[in-house]
Amino acid sequence: MSAIEIKYLWSEQVYLEASDEHTKLGAANTKDKIVTLVVGALILLSVFMMFERGFQPADSMALVLAVYWFLIRGRMHRKLLLNRFQKSDQKDQQISLLIDDDGVSAKTGDKTEGQFGWGDISKVVRTPRGFLLYRGVNYIWVPLAAFADDESCERFAALCERKAGAFADKSDAQ
Repeated sequence: MSAIEIKYLWSEQVYLEASDEHTKLGAANTKDKIVTLVVGALILLSVFMMFERGFQPADSMALVLAVYWFLIRGRMHRKLLLNRFQKSDQKDQQISLLIDDDGVSAKTGDKTEGQFGWGDISKVVRTPRGFLLYRGVNYIWVPLAAFADDESCERFAALCERKAGAFADKSDAQ
């Protein structure tokens, strides 16, 4: 099989897309949903108790938690991500990946980031916007727009399914 060459610009938009896909469909997905469910249940329980016994000063904590969790947290997370991107050495650099049966060779600009064998890649998640290649808790983002054509994208997906430790196709996820 011939190598698949992928090149794309590590822009702010690509960085936010990668982070969003990782959060929604990648490694942290289940934990975040459970925490959100628990926080939501606690807030609803507090509001219910408030109606039953009247407002108590301690009930203001539920209101503060609800405002933070559902209104402020997302904005704060985005701001932290943008600050991290602005300080990154990879900011606005060309990412080049060469993928073959042996693994992935990565370059950022003219700097070689390394070679990773398929044994180092614990999991690949195919999302509606690209692929997340996990090496432990770290991941490499491969956006769909970086592929030359649909055929090379499908070849890459088939290679990942064969070679990676685990493969999850969540490309139909919303």
